[in-house]
Amino acid sequence: MKQAVLLLGGGQLGLMMAEAGAQLALHVDRLDLAQEQIIPGTSGLRLQTSLAQILQQYPVISAELEHLPDTPLVQELIRSPNWANPAAFQHTADRFSEKTLLDRLGIATAPWCLIAQPADLQRALADIADELVVKVIRGGYDGRGQWMVDTSRLDQVPAELMGQIIAEQKITFRREVSLVGARSRDGKKIYLPLVENLHDQGILRYSIARCTNDASLQASAEAMLGAILDELKYIGVMAMECFETDQGLLVNELAPRVHNSGHWSQLGAEHDQFALHLRALVDLPLPRQQIYQPTLMLNLIGCEFQPGWLEITGLQCHWYGKEPRPGRKVGHINISLADAAIAQACMTSLDSLLDATHREMLGRARRQLF
Repeated sequence: MKQAVLLLGGGQLGLMMAEAGAQLALHVDRLDLAQEQIIPGTSGLRLQTSLAQILQQYPVISAELEHLPDTPLVQELIRSPNWANPAAFQHTADRFSEKTLLDRLGIATAPWCLIAQPADLQRALADIADELVVKVIRGGYDGRGQWMVDTSRLDQVPAELMGQIIAEQKITFRREVSLVGARSRDGKKIYLPLVENLHDQGILRYSIARCTNDASLQASAEAMLGAILDELKYIGVMAMECFETDQGLLVNELAPRVHNSGHWSQLGAEHDQFALHLRALVDLPLPRQQIYQPTLMLNLIGCEFQPGWLEITGLQCHWYGKEPRPGRKVGHINISLADAAIAQACMTSLDSLLDATHREMLGRARRQLF
């Protein structure tokens, strides 16, 4: 068993991975990519390091984000044999490559094309749809690097990005859903239940894991993600975001890592997405099956920490220790939905401790649930 894992990135996903690793007697450290310093476990320490030290100390190297900086250290690390899942990071860090992979596997996604010059936008509006979502090929998240384009809004896309963007049809969907699945080195797989997501201004606001999904929809999603995991010989957790449409599921994006929409599993699953990811990476067995409880995950965006959250029954708070600023994810709250009366009381208590934006999101989730 490999005892040490390094994650590229110093954010909250790595922090929660380190927490999960401690329960498995694993040393999970993070690499601050800006300072090129090691952050041990869940501490706030920063340690100087070198390429040779990293390769000797960490038999397994992965990442908490797919958009990695093009620095000499990062490039050496992803070329090393310690780097997990090189094919997956290569494809999912580039929307052109990701879409091409999905097309090759026959997995449904929104009709799309590469935009190499302004005339391509006009052709896409004629050939694909009269309203397009234009996205940068590399980078961009939480709504950044995306534009809604029609014939009256052609000038929104910066001219200097031509050749670095794709355009896809704007999809009319019933729901946004996502699936988290884990695959071991020998090809065994386990999937969490599909969750429903609500995005606002490009940011995930909440996820609902009802844990009583339509069996055929769950099977369809698992078949799609399973084909991707096997094609890439993937090890660990991958998330797949989809639109549910009248014609079935369309894959929107893939993430070769733990994912915001899987945070509910910290309260609602025997073994959460972080533990599943680490188990697969270090060749520990995945569970054959799990017991789940329905859960609501509410993202905390740009707000201040409220100690009163910790007094509420049925609520689990995860705070990331970041300086709040607009649009920044600073924590999340999980609420158990196993008992409707307790959940309702929990949300009532929480409502008075939230700002107007978060109260609105909690209210939307509450109306969706009850």
